Amino acid sequence: MSPATTDTGAPRAAWAIVAASVPVHLGLALATDLSPDEAYYLCAARRGGGLIDHPPLVVWLLQASDRWTWAPVELRVRLWAVGLALATGLACVALARRRGAGPEGIVLAAWLGSWALLPTAGGFVLTPDGPLLLVFTLGSILAGSGQLWAAGAALLGGGLGKVTALPIAAAMGAASRDAPWPARAWLTLAPLLALPWLWPSLRFQLHHAFGQGAPGGWSALGAVGAVAGAVSAQALLWSPVVVWRGLRNLGALPAADRAVATSLTALVLLSALVRGVPPEPNWWAPAAIVVLVAFARSAGELSRRTRRAVLACVLIPTLLAGAHTARPFLPLPERLDPTARLHGWSHGHDPVGAPGVGRYGPAAERCAYRNDCEEMRRYFNEMNAHE
Repeated sequence: MSPATTDTGAPRAAWAIVAASVPVHLGLALATDLSPDEAYYLCAARRGGGLIDHPPLVVWLLQASDRWTWAPVELRVRLWAVGLALATGLACVALARRRGAGPEGIVLAAWLGSWALLPTAGGFVLTPDGPLLLVFTLGSILAGSGQLWAAGAALLGGGLGKVTALPIAAAMGAASRDAPWPARAWLTLAPLLALPWLWPSLRFQLHHAFGQGAPGGWSALGAVGAVAGAVSAQALLWSPVVVWRGLRNLGALPAADRAVATSLTALVLLSALVRGVPPEPNWWAPAAIVVLVAFARSAGELSRRTRRAVLACVLIPTLLAGAHTARPFLPLPERLDPTARLHGWSHGHDPVGAPGVGRYGPAAERCAYRNDCEEMRRYFNEMNAHE
């Protein structure tokens, strides 16, 4: 065993890179206010009910941590995000090693899985994607080892976090053709056991993904623009080289990995075409994990200079965005600055014009920070009336 590796076969540097992201995530968690979505989840947890738009796992987590009165509210909400991101980063390293990546590729997988823009945002802002990405990565490791029963159990937990677990499980089960049929059926159908908690969210998300079009109506030009926007967003989040080379090398991965990547890619592109609106970038996140592992597997074929250039393309945007998120300094108007929604709520300045605030955002923030919850109660009642 090389002195640069652990007994798991992964370079020690990879584990250190993932661990080093934790203080960065904690710093960002404490330097910003809750996002409107986080405030919304917290309001639902304090109300004691569930959500229409997501399964209940995030609400359950917040019901547990909101009792930690020793911590500021941002930490009570976001410690889950920090912990889930750490576990997912470690799982990405393990998955890259299991899929045959060399030392250089495993180290790049650690950087990508913990320091790219999307993992950094998910490392301090709590969303339903956090639990889903962890259980998907663990499920991929288990399924690749032939442990389909355990992989199905993991995806059942993922189904309690986000409905995307349903197509993921269907893709993995359909691709596991050499497995015994009972294990294959379990892997495919396990998330359906969460259907009593999933059903309202499934209906809501199907409408959101395929029925809620652009305000001005659908047009062919808008649909093409939406597809271009979806592709560009992933290239920005992961770097164009990682996305392009990872997609080209999917053939080197197991069939279940390829099935997840291709099915989610197809669903995202279909949503863009049908709605004429770019889908939310996080929708593709489980496929992105497969793609970054495929990239890591082929990273040994790249020159050191190319690997360093890829790393720079990943780290520079993250460091710039992270610094601006913690203490805004870029000359961006509020309506164009996605980080503006993370500042001001706790001090009485409501950035209602910032991207991503949403209709419920100001009410949720006022309820979370000022205990002014009447408008939020009306919103929940309205949502429940349309369930």
